[in-house]
Amino acid sequence: MKIFQEKQFVKRWWLLMFMLAIIVIVVGTAYYATLKAHEDTAVIVSLISLAITMPVVFALAYLRLETRIDKTGITTQFQPFGFTKKFFNWSEIEKCHVRKVNARKEYGGWGIRGLGTMDKAYHIYGTDGIQIKTYNSGNFLIGTQRPRAAEDIINLYRKT
Repeated sequence: MKIFQEKQFVKRWWLLMFMLAIIVIVVGTAYYATLKAHEDTAVIVSLISLAITMPVVFALAYLRLETRIDKTGITTQFQPFGFTKKFFNWSEIEKCHVRKVNARKEYGGWGIRGLGTMDKAYHIYGTDGIQIKTYNSGNFLIGTQRPRAAEDIINLYRKT
């Protein structure tokens, strides 16, 4: 059984700056809020600020788009967020192909796009995507950095 697997990591300078800004804002706010407070209060506020900040920073640092195409269908997910997992069985896919995409023009940018609409997208960067049209739930686009490999596997399983 042939399988297409791809993991795309978010490697953007602005994400690193965003994470750094989160840390500076939260820790700085905690510091200034407890400047004249009792020592116990300062420790509690510092621990709470770290408990809030660190999971957000780790989630953003390990954010990745995982895609798998096999004989059962297409699975995609933004890790580490379990609620983003999508599975498309071949029997529910009307059309599926690889195409060029302009994420900014078509979906308003990158990330998880189209919440509340019929056209949804999971896209990190680049100009290629796997376009899926299902019989009942609209269109879904998955960004890919390996369009030829994805297209080969799609063609293999769409013919059977």
